Amino acid sequence: MTSATEFENVGNQPPYSRINARWDGPDDELDNDNSSARLFERSRIKALADEREVVQKKTFTKWANSHLVHVSCRITDLYKDLRDGRMLIKLLEVLSGEMLVKPLPWALWLVLGPLCRKDTAWDLSTSHNLQ
Repeated sequence: MTSATEFENVGNQPPYSRINARWDGPDDELDNDNSSARLFERSRIKALADEREVVQKKTFTKWANSHLVHVSCRITDLYKDLRDGRMLIKLLEVLSGEMLVKPLPWALWLVLGPLCRKDTAWDLSTSHNLQ
């Protein structure tokens, strides 16, 4: 049977104080014994993260192309095609239904174009609460 003093001692310990005790030990013994297992685990996590990034890139590209089909545009490489801002502006115009950029003369467009496109995309995305 349990005595009253044993109950008093149990009350002094914080609840679940040793729940993570197996993770509190030194990592040296784990590194020596399971270094190949840890290396495999890390490489597997990296591979899964890379795979997820590829899937997300492909999914977003298909989604953007489904909207850009209305203006006869197509994204082939997401990072390259959105880098200068032209496709991004077209996508935002299709999504918002607004004309965003007024055409500039050709020479002025070469100088100011990248700045105008990025500022316009940022202004539109913040004004329409796009994230």
